[in-house]
Amino acid sequence: MKKLLVVLNPIAGARRKINLEEKVREWMGLSFEVSFLYWETADFDITLAIKNRIKEERFEIVVAAGGDGTVNRTARALVSSDTAFAILPLGSGNGLARHFKIPMNLENAACVIAKGKVIKMDTCQINDENFFCTAGTGFDAHIGDLFANSGKRGFSTYTKIVGREFKNYKSSDYKIIADGKEINVKAFLVTVANANQYGNNVYISPDADITDGLMNVVVLKPFGLIHAPALASRLFLKNMHKATLVETFKAKQVDVFRNDSGPIHFDGEPFVMGNELRFRIFPNSMQVIVP
Repeated sequence: MKKLLVVLNPIAGARRKINLEEKVREWMGLSFEVSFLYWETADFDITLAIKNRIKEERFEIVVAAGGDGTVNRTARALVSSDTAFAILPLGSGNGLARHFKIPMNLENAACVIAKGKVIKMDTCQINDENFFCTAGTGFDAHIGDLFANSGKRGFSTYTKIVGREFKNYKSSDYKIIADGKEINVKAFLVTVANANQYGNNVYISPDADITDGLMNVVVLKPFGLIHAPALASRLFLKNMHKATLVETFKAKQVDVFRNDSGPIHFDGEPFVMGNELRFRIFPNSMQVIVP
């Protein structure tokens, strides 16, 4: 049987409700030789721990059982390796899992791991930090920073913060160099997408192809309150890229220059970086199991 390592985040939502280790053995024990690795504390280098376990035990598949943070830190260990990546979605956003149409039902997601196919996907970096779904700067990064420090998770908390912050947020000036072409623009946000959504079926770049070797750049220009409901609905209707206030293009290399350092986001995680943001893509650099 193939050897499978499941990386468990003990504080992920569904982990509290069921004995996930017991369930995983029930769902997958007949198909795989299953082992577990727990991400117990925030300061534990789970990516390095995964690499060490693969080196010692030669796992053929590594599963991220958690939310977007667990997915990101697990996937980092598998870029440019022969080990396949898989997801048991336990988070609130589950951006990469939703992009691949992996079921949110955990037993069904386990069936995908056992019976799905392996494809090669592109991976990306922002200033040498790996990301797999989206990364960027602007309003969404500002909200992500506030959300991470709010003490509460969930989509309702996120929308409350958005509603509170929208009126006072000021758009910024950006210089964007995409494959050598320079664009100067004032923007509400600049997002670079590898996958099609942030998570929660919020589609910032509906036509993004995670296997085409290109990043999708989404520039949302400043807009008034009157336009907000229509733009918000576009995020769920998968047609954000058709809005007149949105400029989109594809590129292999993207450099974004802003006036000041400050918050950015990648795969749902807030971070602080300087005024220069370098985005790079690495085509077909990770194997992933999909339906």
